[in-house]
Amino acid sequence: MSLFKKSRTVALCLVLMTSSYTMASSLPLSPEKIQQPYPNVSITTLHSAKTLISEFDRHYYQLNKVATSNSLPAFFVENLPDNLNSLPVEQKTSGFIRLLLPTISDVNTHILEVRDALIAIAKKPKHDWSHSEQVWVDNLIKEYNVKSGEIQDLLMHVDIIPVGMVLAQGIDESGWGTSHFAIEGNNLYGEHLPSKGGKYLTTPGGHVKVAAFDNLFAGTASYMHNLNTTEAYKELWHLRHKLRQQNNLTGHELVQALSHYSTRGQAYVDNLRALIKHHQLDRFDHVHLDDANTVRIRFTK
Repeated sequence: MSLFKKSRTVALCLVLMTSSYTMASSLPLSPEKIQQPYPNVSITTLHSAKTLISEFDRHYYQLNKVATSNSLPAFFVENLPDNLNSLPVEQKTSGFIRLLLPTISDVNTHILEVRDALIAIAKKPKHDWSHSEQVWVDNLIKEYNVKSGEIQDLLMHVDIIPVGMVLAQGIDESGWGTSHFAIEGNNLYGEHLPSKGGKYLTTPGGHVKVAAFDNLFAGTASYMHNLNTTEAYKELWHLRHKLRQQNNLTGHELVQALSHYSTRGQAYVDNLRALIKHHQLDRFDHVHLDDANTVRIRFTK
């Protein structure tokens, strides 16, 4: 082969490799796969719940303002302070909701990016899918254990968990962010260690292993992934699909499918609904993150 032809061949291979990489990198990651979820901005280190409330106030981050404008400050809190209980009740409740709300919104945004990409691919004939798209879809089908292998069945799994429902479960399972597993392991939702293993904490006596996470984003993403993949929540997937078609996908409606999440059964569902109603948690379903002024908070013990 002449030097000219060899150069053209190498150049063509580089173009194809670059094109393939660009296409693959344009396909979104599921949130539980994201290793570095937070924006690359300077980290503000805090030491107490009281200083967090001061930061919220300094940035004019108030829940009524968020609910009215549907605009949510990009205020990412990586972990919990260990003294939320030291705050007056009203500050503790509003503070916990404010510290968790942007994370929930961000995880749901990533899920919607995956869902939107799936919908776009599904609209094309299968023979028009790129290799990267086929591999990406196949991996999601395996990850979500979709036995039919059909993309429409996969879409039943790849969907958001309403903000009000996530907040209510986080409140109930973590005691408003004051439980040992929430503070030490960023586990706000009572997740046990999955069979595939991972980081964990143990209950007194070491009889139960509870999942632990590097930050609140990872813990929230794992919890949503658990709901979207575990067969016990099949009723939730179908109810969510129905509610989405009715344009009525809210936490208050969807929690009725959570009777298997806790040994408390229907009493657990009733408590979640009471939390959603009392604290008006469904009013944050349509908020969007405003990243004009991103803040990143980390607590040191």
